[in-house]
Amino acid sequence: MSKIDVFISEDQLKKRVSELGAEITEKYSSPDKNLLLVAVLKGSVVFMADLMKSIDTYCDMDFMAVSSYGSGTSSS
Repeated sequence: MSKIDVFISEDQLKKRVSELGAEITEKYSSPDKNLLLVAVLKGSVVFMADLMKSIDTYCDMDFMAVSSYGSGTSSS
C-alpha cells in the first residue's frame, strides 16, 4: 500500500472553510446582493455543503455536470 501525503489537516481545512464562509457572509449579507453557489457534480458536493453551512446569509446553490471529453470523442 502506498503512503498518502497530507498537506492540509482536517482541522486546518475546517478552519479555512469557516473563514471563507465568514468572508462570503460579510460580502453578500446586503439585501441588494444575490448569492449563487455553483459546484461541479461529483467533485465538490461535500465541500460545497460544508461551505454553505458556514455562510450566514441567504444563498442559492446549483450544480453542473462537466465532462473532459466532447460529445464526439471517445476514450479507451
